[in-house]
Amino acid sequence: MHVLHRVRVFVYHINQGVPSYLLLHSAQGLEGLWRPVNGNIDFSEQFETAVRREVLEDTGLTSPESIVDLELPLRESFGDEEVVHWNYGFQVDSIPKVLHLDERFDHHRWATYGQAFPDFGLEGDRTAVTRLHSLLFAA
Repeated sequence: MHVLHRVRVFVYHINQGVPSYLLLHSAQGLEGLWRPVNGNIDFSEQFETAVRREVLEDTGLTSPESIVDLELPLRESFGDEEVVHWNYGFQVDSIPKVLHLDERFDHHRWATYGQAFPDFGLEGDRTAVTRLHSLLFAA
């Protein structure tokens, strides 16, 4: 079985104690989904390095205020291939006026947890953003 490792990164900003989450819309026409930053982990790449690289490539954002390991690996199987998604939070100090989106995405928006949860297109994304949201308020 071939195993592929990927990161899913939930970029967020906290303003007056209320987090806003970045949702990226996949540029796949009507079947496009709202997603977090996501991408493959390169061979022998550290997780945090992959998180930083994917956020930079997908949004142009750098210098996180913090990176949070959600400690929530999610596995999917597709025939003889298994994909392991490693989920992280990436806190930014402010919401930028402009994002430099990768061509895989056609637009973005920032949303509160209540707005973001139902709009994330995959169950794993909803599970991970719920975990992040819970961790932010457990501290």
